[in-house]
Amino acid sequence: MDSSRAPHSTSGRPSRPLVRPQSSGASRPTKSLASSSGGTGTAAPARPRRGSSTSPGSSTGPRRTPPRREASRPRVQPYLGEPLPEFDSAPAWPAISRGVAFFLGSLLLLNLGIQIKTGSGSTIDWWLNLSWLPPQQAHGILGVSAATLLLFAIKPTLPGPIRLLSSIVLLGCAGLVGYTTYQYYLALHLKQIHSNFPVAFSLHILAMLAVVFAGMWKTYGTSKAPFRDFMLGFFTFILCIAAFPIAQMFCYGRTDYRQPANAIVVFGCRADADGTASLSLRNRMSTGIELFKAGLAPALILSGGPGEGDVHETEAMKQIALEAGIPATAIILDEKGWSTSDTLSNIKQHFMATAGGADASTESPQSILAVSNFYHLPRIQMIADREELACHTVPAAETSPLEKHAVNLGREIAALWWYQIEPLVPATVEQ
Repeated sequence: MDSSRAPHSTSGRPSRPLVRPQSSGASRPTKSLASSSGGTGTAAPARPRRGSSTSPGSSTGPRRTPPRREASRPRVQPYLGEPLPEFDSAPAWPAISRGVAFFLGSLLLLNLGIQIKTGSGSTIDWWLNLSWLPPQQAHGILGVSAATLLLFAIKPTLPGPIRLLSSIVLLGCAGLVGYTTYQYYLALHLKQIHSNFPVAFSLHILAMLAVVFAGMWKTYGTSKAPFRDFMLGFFTFILCIAAFPIAQMFCYGRTDYRQPANAIVVFGCRADADGTASLSLRNRMSTGIELFKAGLAPALILSGGPGEGDVHETEAMKQIALEAGIPATAIILDEKGWSTSDTLSNIKQHFMATAGGADASTESPQSILAVSNFYHLPRIQMIADREELACHTVPAAETSPLEKHAVNLGREIAALWWYQIEPLVPATVEQ
């Protein structure tokens, strides 16, 4: 069979002409098999390749059409660098808040235990005065406040509702402390009291509550340095133990609360072996004599213990009073004032024995003006509150520089804390 002739279709219809494959780069159309053998049919145009285009009159081959540019979209690339640190890890300063909260909570709990065990008055009335409330309500406020502070100190990440309730409790305490601050400055403005260090002690308590409040509302994750936080909180607690009494000495001890009373009590201190009064004892006697001559009390009680020699402290004090013109009939000696608590206990017994003959013109049948050095007065007030004795402290005149009282300040820090916990210590056998 001649290959140049088109094959016949079995159906009777002419078959579709075959098309030679076009070589790359050819610009002329391909011819069918029929035209090559002399047929009259026209050549079928070649289909352009997909993605190519030809322009009329162009002698070149089909050109590739550039791809359609779509609108550019930002593509997020994954982070392949170093691992990022955890977000919002616990900082260091909330540990300070927890240390302050643990201190305040322990102090309130200690006072609550003393009040329940002894039934005596509160020793924190000068910065959190709850004496106007019934004892049960006052105990409840102290208990809830102590529990709130200790809970935050132990578990700082409190749930939302508990944190809200704790904040309400703290704000209530701050309101009571703030009212005490207002009373202090009002009395200072009205010249009912005087101070050469006019800073209310309750301001320090407000500052401590603010530190606790800030730490309570600081949200953070788990701390990566628990030992650091523990040591920071522990040192904060120790610092509060030392700074709290010192603030009491300078804020409360340097405030003069003189007013009419039943008696003026001068607390004794060291007398030399030859019977000469020490400088501190002379300063205390000078202030006591000034108060007596001002007519603030009809009696002058001199309390002390044995001196370094044969002369008793009260005898040295009496000699100074007589030389200053105090009548002997107005002087009362308390020779068993071996300690601060002994002096106040003896004075309370004296008032109880002579309550029927109290002067009606005085403010209270059992009120006293306590005279001593400024660092000694907070402890006197604390014990007087516990004895339920109306006491108004007056700092003695200071003629020696402050640095000479460094030893006395350190001793008073220890003495204040001992008298704080003494009611909870099991009673010892009396000698």
